[in-house]
Amino acid sequence: MEKGDLVLVDYIGRTDGEIFDLTYEDIAEEKGIKREDANYDPIPVLIGEEYVIEGFEEALEDMEVGDEKTIEVEPEKGYGDRDSDKVETYPEKEFKKQGVNVRPGEELMIGNQRGKVISVGSGRVRIDFNHPLAGKKLEYDVEVVEKVEDDEEIAEHIYSYRVGHGGDAEFEDGTVKIPKSHSHGDHVHELPEELREKVKQEIEDYTDLEVEFVEQE
Repeated sequence: MEKGDLVLVDYIGRTDGEIFDLTYEDIAEEKGIKREDANYDPIPVLIGEEYVIEGFEEALEDMEVGDEKTIEVEPEKGYGDRDSDKVETYPEKEFKKQGVNVRPGEELMIGNQRGKVISVGSGRVRIDFNHPLAGKKLEYDVEVVEKVEDDEEIAEHIYSYRVGHGGDAEFEDGTVKIPKSHSHGDHVHELPEELREKVKQEIEDYTDLEVEFVEQE
């Protein structure tokens, strides 16, 4: 594979012998780890655009459609080493003021960071903002299922990956029309300018389509 190829990939990710992520629904069910909110389709990977961690992408560059491989990824090419500066302490009273009763093991959003509560005591709450897989050696069973060749399919995969869902882009005379806003539950959000520019750049760089953002009807 080379930069600009968009491939669909199945995988099982493990660390310390435990599965932390996978795309095989039957195996998830067999292992008792199936989540109803999870999508078990092969994931799209646009080579060169950091859709997956560095070590994973490097392995894909040496694979072809139909290849299967088990790879090991060290932290420096995965989610990085653990950083003690990313463990922060907050006064417990600040959470109580907001009616939030924090407990160890819970995940919280603080600003734009997601962290895990690692301890509560003596009026203090310690939260770890490291990625859950930081500092860990990862193992993946990887299978390249398909190389996507059709421009419209490539555009759909880029859009759905970057936005988090797809299905509402329309194609007309060499142009892909993408709504400027998208729905999430009962809320409608406008796509940030930076995200729109990234979607437009990738689609126009890797297909012969042009991108137009349109008002949602």
